[in-house]
This record gives sequence, C-alpha cells and structure tokens, in this order.
Amino acid sequence: MNIFKYIAFAILVSSFAKIQAQCNLEETIIICEMTQIDGNNDGTLDGIINLYEEYTNLTGNTIQPGTWFDPGFNFALDNSTGDLYLWDLDSASETNTDYQFQLTNATCGTDDIALTINVVLGPFSGFAVPTVGSNDVNVEICDEGIDPCGSTTMFDLNQALLSIPSAHTNGVWSYEGSSPNFLGIEGSTFLADVPYQPGVPLVDEETFELVYTVPGISPCTSPLAETRVKISVIREVFSGAANIFNICETELIAGNYGVIDLRDDAYLVNEDIEGIWLNGEDPTGQLSGPGDSIIDLSVLYNDLYQSNQRFGCETYDFSYFVESRSPVCTDKTSTVSFTFFEYIRPFSQVEPTPEFCVGDESINTFNLYSLLGFTTENGVLYDYPNDVGVTWSLVSGPSHLGLNDNIDSPCGAYAVNTSSGTICLSDLTNADAGTYTFEYSVSSDYNCPVGTPETIYVTPDGCASSMDTAHPCQSETAQVTIIIHPKNYAGEDTGVLEFCESSITSPIDLISLLTTNGIDDPIYVGDLGTWLDADSGNPIANPFTVPEINGQQTFNLVYNTTTENNCEDTADLSFLIYEEYQSGIGATLDICNDSTAFNLFDTLTGNPNTNGTWSGPNGFSATTNNVNFDPATFEVGDYIYTVPDNGNGADVICPGNQAIVTVNITQNANAGSAMQATLCRSDLQIDLLDLLDPLADLGGTFIDTDNTNALNGSIVDVSNFNVGSYNFEYQIQGSPVCTVATANIMLSIIDVDAPSAQNQVFCLIDAAKITDLEIDSSGFDFNWYDTATSTIILSEDELLINGEDYHVSVVDANGCESRRTPITVSLLTLNDPSCDDCIINDGISDNDDNENEVLDLCNLPEVFPDYEIEIFNRYGTIVFKGNKNTPLFDGTSNVSLTLGDALPSGIYFYVFNPKDGNTEPFQGNVYLSR
Repeated sequence: MNIFKYIAFAILVSSFAKIQAQCNLEETIIICEMTQIDGNNDGTLDGIINLYEEYTNLTGNTIQPGTWFDPGFNFALDNSTGDLYLWDLDSASETNTDYQFQLTNATCGTDDIALTINVVLGPFSGFAVPTVGSNDVNVEICDEGIDPCGSTTMFDLNQALLSIPSAHTNGVWSYEGSSPNFLGIEGSTFLADVPYQPGVPLVDEETFELVYTVPGISPCTSPLAETRVKISVIREVFSGAANIFNICETELIAGNYGVIDLRDDAYLVNEDIEGIWLNGEDPTGQLSGPGDSIIDLSVLYNDLYQSNQRFGCETYDFSYFVESRSPVCTDKTSTVSFTFFEYIRPFSQVEPTPEFCVGDESINTFNLYSLLGFTTENGVLYDYPNDVGVTWSLVSGPSHLGLNDNIDSPCGAYAVNTSSGTICLSDLTNADAGTYTFEYSVSSDYNCPVGTPETIYVTPDGCASSMDTAHPCQSETAQVTIIIHPKNYAGEDTGVLEFCESSITSPIDLISLLTTNGIDDPIYVGDLGTWLDADSGNPIANPFTVPEINGQQTFNLVYNTTTENNCEDTADLSFLIYEEYQSGIGATLDICNDSTAFNLFDTLTGNPNTNGTWSGPNGFSATTNNVNFDPATFEVGDYIYTVPDNGNGADVICPGNQAIVTVNITQNANAGSAMQATLCRSDLQIDLLDLLDPLADLGGTFIDTDNTNALNGSIVDVSNFNVGSYNFEYQIQGSPVCTVATANIMLSIIDVDAPSAQNQVFCLIDAAKITDLEIDSSGFDFNWYDTATSTIILSEDELLINGEDYHVSVVDANGCESRRTPITVSLLTLNDPSCDDCIINDGISDNDDNENEVLDLCNLPEVFPDYEIEIFNRYGTIVFKGNKNTPLFDGTSNVSLTLGDALPSGIYFYVFNPKDGNTEPFQGNVYLSR
C-alpha cells in the first residue's frame, strides 16, 4: 500500500473515532441552592445556568453547539443558547432524571443525541410574606363561615408565600398545634372555624402556625426546605337573621300585635349581643336609643290610621348593627321589617234593582259599579274604582251574553271589563229577557300587592326559614242584579235602500221595506206601532207617498212599538230616491274664430241639469256645465254634454244621458297684437311692415289714424315729425262672416340736440388724439367722422392732424344720433414758443439705476411714427441707427463693425429726422457715461 494513502486512511479513522466519541454523551448537574445563582454575574440573583458552560465545567471539554430540546416540556429552556431558567421549574427533583435536556448538533446528525444533561434540583419552599400587626402574624383573614348558616372559612396558603422565585409545588402543608378550631388542610387550602364567644373581652380570634415542607433527594436532602407562616383567623360578626312580617289591618284592629321586644327570637335570631339598634334611622321614634329594642306596633298603626285611613300599605324597618372585629372583616346589619296592609271593606248592591227593556241601548254603557254601596268609616269612603285588582263576572241569567264562548278574551270567561262594569264582548240590546246576576270582586292586592314575602327564621340558629307569599288580607265580593223585560218586535234597522224616481211606484208600503232577523218574525203590526220622520219627529202615514225629487232625497223613518211595561222597540228605515238627470237637446253652430266667447251650456235646449260635464275634440274636458267657449282658442268638432249616473254604487240606480253640440269655426285673418316703437327723427323713413307683429297676416292696409300725411302705403317719413307719439292702424279681414281685424302701431319720435364745440389748437409734441378734443355736451356717447356725410366712425385713439376738420355727433341712451358739429384742429410746430419743448436727455448713464438708461425721445416717436435717428461718435462715425422698430439708444452700437458693442464713455451726436414731409430734421448731443 502506498505510504501516503495509509497515512491519509489513518488520519480519517482517527477523525471518525473522535466524532463518535462526542455523541450519546450524558452528564448530571446538581443544583441544591438555585436561589444563590447569578447567571450573568451582574450582582442580581436570577437562577439562570448555561448547559454548555456547565458541561465544560464538569468535563473540561467543549461540545459542538446545536439545538437543545426539553423532553419534559418544562418551558424553562432557551433551545438556541442553552440557558436554563431554574426558577421556572415547578418542582424539586424527586429522581435523578426528572429534568433531562438533550442536545443535537451537526456532528451527530438527527439520528443521535449528542449530549443529555440531567439536572438534579434541590428543594425550595419559598419565603413567607412579611408579618403584620403586633401579633407577629403573616396573614390576617376573616372567618366568613362564622355565620351559623354559612360555610367553613377556607384560605389558599400559597398566598402566604412570596412569588419570586415561586416555591416548589411538590411540597406539603402541615399544621403545628392542637386547636379544635383547626379543621384541616386540603392541598393548599386551609380550613378553620373560630367560634363566637359572647361578651367582653372580645377574643374571637385565633392564630394558627403552618409549615410548608419541600422534600429533596441526595445530595440535596439536608436540611429539608421549610417555610413557616402564621395565619390569624378573625371571626366575622353576625347581626342575626331578621324576620319580615306582613300584617293585615284586621289583625292590628283585633289587638293581635302590641308591645314587642325586637331582640326576641321571633323577630331577630342568633345575633351577636354586642350590637346596637340604629335608632337614628327609625322615623317612628319607637327606639329611644342604641340599647332600646322595645316597640309598640299598635301605636304605629294608630298613628298611621289617624294620619291616613286609606294608607294602602306601610312598611316599618328596624335595623340591628354589629361592628366588625378587624378591618379585614365587615360590619353587619340586619333589618326586622313590618308591613301593614289596609284591608278591603265590605260593599253591596243598593236598592232598587234596575229594570230595562230588551234592546235598551243604555245597557251597553250601563255602569254596574254605580249600583254598589261602599263602606264609609269616620267620614272616609272606602270605594274601589280602579281597574287593576278588580273583576266582574256573570253569575246567572237566561243567557251567557256570549261571554262563555270567549274564555280567551281580554275579559275572560263570564267576565265584565273594568271596575265600571261595562259588559265585555256582549250586546245587551238583543239579550234575552230575564234576570241577570253579576259578581264584583276586589282582590286583596287592590290596596297594595305583596312585594316581599313574609320570612320567618326559626330558632335556635336562624338558618332555616319559612316564606309566605300570600297576601295577609282577604278579598271581598258582592253581587249585582238587573232585570230585562221583553218588547214587541219592530223589525231590524234597514238602510240605506236606493231607488230611481222613474222606477218607484208611489205610494210605498213602509213595512214591506223593513228587514227581519229571521228569529223574531213577524214584525208587529197594530195600533201600538207608529211611523215617525226621524229628522223632524212628525208622524208619517203608511203607505207613504213619494214627493217630487230634486237631485236625490234621503228619507229617515222610525217604526216604534210599545208594551204594557212601556218597553219600546224601534226599527230605523232609511231609503234614498234619486232624480233621473237630463242632458237637454244639442245643436249645430257656425261661428268665426274672433267671435265673442259664449257659454256652451246656453246652446242646449230642453231642460238640462247643471251637474253634467263636457268632453270634446283632442281630449277636451270640463268638470262643470259652464264652459266659456272662446272660438279663438277652441277647436271645431262635437262637444258632448254628459249628465252622470245618479246613485252610483255596486249597481247604477239612474243611468245618465248625453247631448251633442257641433261647432264649425271659420278662421279670420290675424292683424297681430298692438305694437309700439321708439324712433329717432334721424331714422328718416321707416316701413310699418317691419313693425307688425310677426304673427300678423300680410295683405292688409295701413290707416293714418292721426292724419299726419306722412304715410305712403306702408312707408312713413319721420324726418319732419316733431318729438311725440303718432298712431297708425293695420286692418285686415278674412271671411265675410268675420269682423275686420285691427292692430294699432304707435310711433314715439325722439330727437337729440347737436353738441357744442369750438375749433381747438394743440402742440404737435403733445401727440394729441381725438379723445383729447373738448365737447360742451352731455350724451350717452359721441361719434366722430372726417366729413359731414361720412358713415365711417373714427377711432378716438387716432392722432390729430394739423388743419383737419373733425365732425362730432351725440348718441343718447336710446341710440339716437344728433346732427354733426364740425371742429377744425391746428397743431403748433415743434419750436413754437407757446409749447413746451421736447427735452431729449443730454446724458446716458449705463449703471442699472433705472435713471437715464436710454436716450429718451419723449413723444417724438408717437408724433412722427416714420422717424429716423442717427448717432455719431466724435470722429463722425455712425454708431447707431434707429426707428419705430428698434429699441431706444442705450449706449450699444447696432451698426456693422461695432454691432453689439458697448460704446465707450464720451460725447455722441444725434440727428433726428421726423420724415413727415413738413418738419425739418434737427440735431443734438448726448454724453455717455460708463
């Protein structure tokens, strides 16, 4: 074998052996005092160890890092860093393998565990909470189970231990002592019961010493972890079991309640004797002081009765108070309660018994309550008019009035609604004759329902109690009787019957019109039956003669019968007779469209009714008989007058009818509406045809109404009219059956005074414009012309021309123009002594101070728009040429050779040529400063 291959193989085998040696390792770490560990050495104990470091400390070796796993899921391990938080482990170790932590890394792969570390954790029993009070106890609790009816006091002993770090949970609590009041320990729950010791000194407290022990295993077994705590149990005071009494007024009147001692077990059971009565909360004044427990219930009732006989109910509370023995317990109060209930006084029906007739409508609203007589006591009436707490019921009678069939009704079976006694769901109008007996019952709850049940706690411990929810008072009842007598049957109310006047046969047998109920047939007919007009009360003869009907007429009649008991029966009869409406006779009309409007109804003949409606061409309709027919707006065609059916309902009683008016309309010519125009005398001639209404028909003639003699056909010459108004009429006629159509045209003529102006002189250098001319006139506007007849208006911005004539007119607000006034303009030459010279600056300073930056030519470019200027240096060389299209000279050359150059400082000479054909060129100089 090649020696180099052998060496390489040996090295590989050796490396494989080292890797195998680092897998499946196992070590044990023993931590007996976890509370003494400072993992990060910052001076604060934290109970944190690092498994990598612990392994190195144990073996002196290191291991490849990887991922840690906690098979027991103690949630105290950081799987990436290997930090183990001992204080988060719940229990002390009971075997060497309770806490195992496994490391996997890349060296051993996923199939093998690189390292297993067993941690043996010593016991820790926690720290007791600091002591409180002078008794050197750790915890004070209140014995809430001291109530004889309550449960044993329980306390979680873990609350007596500090929480950081938490004590191990696998410890055991034990009691060191022999007190009979210690009842046991269940897990960490402490049970005790401190008995009541009446009288002074108040010693209802006991201290119990308990030990929490956590066992350990070798080598962390000595000493055992123990923590001792003292629990002070303070008895909760008990103010007793207070009884509640509901007392009916009858018992108080009978003297069954008088002087009582509230401390008796009949009223307050098993209370601590150290308490007091809260006399300050007693409004009755019965308790004279904290130690007074004697009250007189008869005095309370007498005072209540004297102040208010109808007291309903009244409650009296007397409270017993016991102060707690310690701030950890609470004060206790028990209230003995007495409620007095007003009792229901008796009542009965008063005489005589009411008598009615069958069908008497007053029975339906009869107040049965009004038949009762109620007790009056010391001037106070004990009546029971409210609806709540009372019940009416039907006891007997020849019929059940329909009530027995309505058990689910709001009134109930045989019931009568409300205290007033109105019969519910019945109709006594047709009830059977006979005697009816009703019963009125007033519930004991009427004055005051029982709100709190009567509660009586029994001796000796007051734990058991009896409860009575019944009302202490009794209900009261009384019967009420009424008598209903029979009657002679007059039939049923009948109406409204409807007839058309053309179909009814007069006279009518009124009895034959009445309906019956099919039970009381036949209708009584005899001397005791009479007919009356229900509206007037006058007697009506039967058979009945129908009068003449106008539109419609309703007849309301009453048939009346009587008996020997003066019981009446009536039947109302109502019938309606309708008039049969007439539409009249139609006609055919030939009219002109400009004829006078007329009432279309007036064209009907015969005797038409006025309640009809019209319909006509193109959907025309009118809801009244009066239609103002205007031929100018209405259409030709048939106009139908329809009178309505009379007695419209399910069946028509009297059908309506129709009449037709046929209208033929001839169209007349249209002269249009009257027109008005305002004209200027300067308008000269106008054509009246241009002023006609656009809707007017052409072909008519114009009439000179005011005889101006200025009308020729349709042309009017207004140039000679004075200011004022002039009328002309346009006339045109169509069909011979139509009248002449006319329309008035009124012309209002206005004139404007010519403006006053003088010839005016301006300096040429001022560059005056037309707008600078002065006019002595007020007007809406001015027009300027170059001749007296020109139609071209000059712009006010035009420059004035020397020797030129300008013509001005005034235009008023109506647009009328006056005659023209001429103005001659004279322009003074440049050197005229009366004009200011155009001063051209003699210096230019090109220093950007906005002063004398350019050669200022004042108004010369505007006065001489075709001007030219040339600028020469002192050698006579031209350096600048300018006109209206070039900027002003600012010291910059614009000629060839020196184009664009900034000229040097010095004197320059200029020649200004107006080039207007009249003004001579002139020259000057300017100094350029740089």
